Amino acid sequence: MQDQVQPTLKVRQIVSGPNHRTYYDPRKMVELEEGLLAAGRVTQPIQVRPHPTRESAWEIIAGERRWRAAGKLFGDDYDMPVVISDATDAEVRALGIIENHYRDDPSDVEQARGAADLLQFNRGDKEQTAKQLGWGVETLERRLLLLNCAADVQAALIERRIKLGHAELLAGLPQDRQVKVLAGVLEHKVPVEVLKKQLGQFAKRLADAIFDTAQCVGCPHNSAQQAALFDETIGEGFCQHPTHFDELTMAALEAKAVPLREQFPVVRIVGASDAFVPLPVGPDGELGVGTEQYADCKACANFGCSVSAVPGSYGRVDESLCFDAQCHSTKVAERRRAEREAAKAATATSDTSEGPRSAPAQRDTPTPAAKAQAKHTSSQTPARVAQYRTERWRTWVANRLMADPSRNHRVLAALIASSSMLAFNPLKFTEAASKLAKPAKFGTNSFKGALELADAFEGSKLPAVVQAVTASAAYGVSQSDLEVLLNYLEVDEARHFKLCAEYLELLTVSELASLADELKLRKAMGDSAFKKARAGTKAKFIEALLNVAGFEYGGAVPKALRYPRRKYRFCSDGSSTANGAPTPAVAQSDSADAVEDAA
Repeated sequence: MQDQVQPTLKVRQIVSGPNHRTYYDPRKMVELEEGLLAAGRVTQPIQVRPHPTRESAWEIIAGERRWRAAGKLFGDDYDMPVVISDATDAEVRALGIIENHYRDDPSDVEQARGAADLLQFNRGDKEQTAKQLGWGVETLERRLLLLNCAADVQAALIERRIKLGHAELLAGLPQDRQVKVLAGVLEHKVPVEVLKKQLGQFAKRLADAIFDTAQCVGCPHNSAQQAALFDETIGEGFCQHPTHFDELTMAALEAKAVPLREQFPVVRIVGASDAFVPLPVGPDGELGVGTEQYADCKACANFGCSVSAVPGSYGRVDESLCFDAQCHSTKVAERRRAEREAAKAATATSDTSEGPRSAPAQRDTPTPAAKAQAKHTSSQTPARVAQYRTERWRTWVANRLMADPSRNHRVLAALIASSSMLAFNPLKFTEAASKLAKPAKFGTNSFKGALELADAFEGSKLPAVVQAVTASAAYGVSQSDLEVLLNYLEVDEARHFKLCAEYLELLTVSELASLADELKLRKAMGDSAFKKARAGTKAKFIEALLNVAGFEYGGAVPKALRYPRRKYRFCSDGSSTANGAPTPAVAQSDSADAVEDAA
């Protein structure tokens, strides 16, 4: 049996991946190069994956030291042994940290940078990130805290000129002070224990406070009152009661966040241990997602702003942020791909055109880029909107079941045949039956009592009461079965929904702006009037959106409320018939109203 052929790639075909390592110990690199020279080749393959944006290129997942050494010793045309993987962006980051740790320990700062990058791809989930790295959450937070160190302090730790304990203590100081204290530590070789005593492990700068510090003037925890306990490099103006300082700070930050929660779906207060890096989202630029996708992004559950709880920038607000790094990178890649496809299409059209020029395309004809981008636009519906949508869907299905006896009976048969008896909602049924079978009041705990009441119903009301049995199941079926019913009954959202304050009040201001773009309300208002309305209170903004002169509100249904159309193997032709005759709409109106009232 022949051995498997080892895959190889030219050194020049391989590029560095998202490697958090920036410092390569010269002594250990020399040892590695000497070993490769002695062997005459690289004996252990490196791990790569196809580059996500560059054609005919491979990105390193693990093994950058070997790749660097091979390029230096054997040149760009050397056949590098590789293992090709389809790892995701998050997996690449986790594998890079783990692989580096066991081959040649990177510094804690380099590990922190890699962990912060991975944390973004995990949407801020520290438990998931720590688990992927084989760390505890406490270890992860200790590493992330190092990213508050000044660049000089990080460099000193990477190059092993200071210990981790030095960096952890310095991380709590303003960056300009870190650099000055670092110089003293290096010059006098100050041990960690001494530095801890000098600085005070938990001191807080009162100058950074965003609350009223007048209450701190005579406080015994103010460093000005106990200067003798601190080294002179600390100076005055520090709080030595961090718990109280943090409580006052968080109260001020929460107060600042309150009005922002009307503006954005996500308002995140970020502290030093979060290693938070804002990810701005917009239509244009290197990391732009395109105009259409950006309109969707503003209505996404992961769109919002951050409020800084980091010393030195307390209270700073960064707006128009995406809190799903994986989704953001996907949308950026899709926008770039759409642009490349459009460019190729334009080039092909130019190269193959012959004879007289054709008439210019209509202005409203979508470009290839627009078509490709429109295919990929998406957002994640906020939970509050999804709940409202499901409630409306259930009511719409119940109404359609009351208005269409033929399909009502078929649905009833399907519910019984599929053992979906638990879907029937007794409360909804009794409410509807009581309205349909006036004046009898229907509803009792005993079967005998319920039968006596049911037996008293007028015979003409019984068909509608039976339909109400099926309609009640609309409030108990699963989400997936509810969507099946919406498709089966061919529910038209525009017949049931009209834009109203009840729905708009669920949305944040950014979501309202996105909706106005989607429904063309902004265009109908005019840019100037829209900006003026948006700048006011949320209530006034909603009022303006609901009173746009000349706008046709009928049929203006937000896509967030539309159900997904799917094709099922139903034989119905879509007509509402009973015994082969059309169902009279007037005869069913009272039944539909009864269910609507019950809802």
